[in-house]
Amino acid sequence: MWSYLGWQSRDFVVERGVPLLIVATLMTFPIIMALRQSAGRVATSMQGASAARSAILQLFAEFALISVLIGINGVVSSDRVKGYYRFLFAKPVSIPRYYAQAYIVNGLGLLAAAVGVLGVIYALGYPVFPVRVLLMVALVYVSLGGLGFFYSTLARFDWVLMGGTWGVAQVLRAVYPAHESRAGKVIDVILPPFHRLRDTGLQLARGEAADSTTLLWLLVWGIAGFVIGLLILRRRPLAT
Repeated sequence: MWSYLGWQSRDFVVERGVPLLIVATLMTFPIIMALRQSAGRVATSMQGASAARSAILQLFAEFALISVLIGINGVVSSDRVKGYYRFLFAKPVSIPRYYAQAYIVNGLGLLAAAVGVLGVIYALGYPVFPVRVLLMVALVYVSLGGLGFFYSTLARFDWVLMGGTWGVAQVLRAVYPAHESRAGKVIDVILPPFHRLRDTGLQLARGEAADSTTLLWLLVWGIAGFVIGLLILRRRPLAT
């Protein structure tokens, strides 16, 4: 299994590196320019660092979501659609273990990409490095990425199912608010709490105490999706 590690890392860089680079450039460049322009107008270095940190946190609140969608999309379904599974598993390799390793590799790759973005901002924008934003990226990957992994074991367009789940959850919560009806309370419990993902991630990135119930519920949804996906890979042939 370890011999596949290098190939999985290479696949991450080749298949997901370019989209991540494009997204990071488009999202980071305006922040860098704004930080460079405001650096000379800030009265104190403390004010500058605070403003820069706030801007970076808001950037990563959006970047984390988009990067996770790129990092998890097709993690299983692409091999099935393109027929790669025929030679990937020509040798007696555990399919669940292989894709569990791919999930971990992609997650570490996203964290490395986040470190790279922070490094570029530090070098070209403002010398502040809020390392806690990596907790935000990790939370989004585990919670939302776990659901994406589950969908990828079932269907080709897993990103559509992820977006559909997010959209349906938002609509149902808007139609049935939790504080107005019993149905709303039930819906708020059984649906994934992705509407709180951004705020919870920002709390972790700021070093604040996140709501433990929300944090636990997000992690449970993601880990459950990942585990169920592994069980599906164990039972369902990839050729189907």
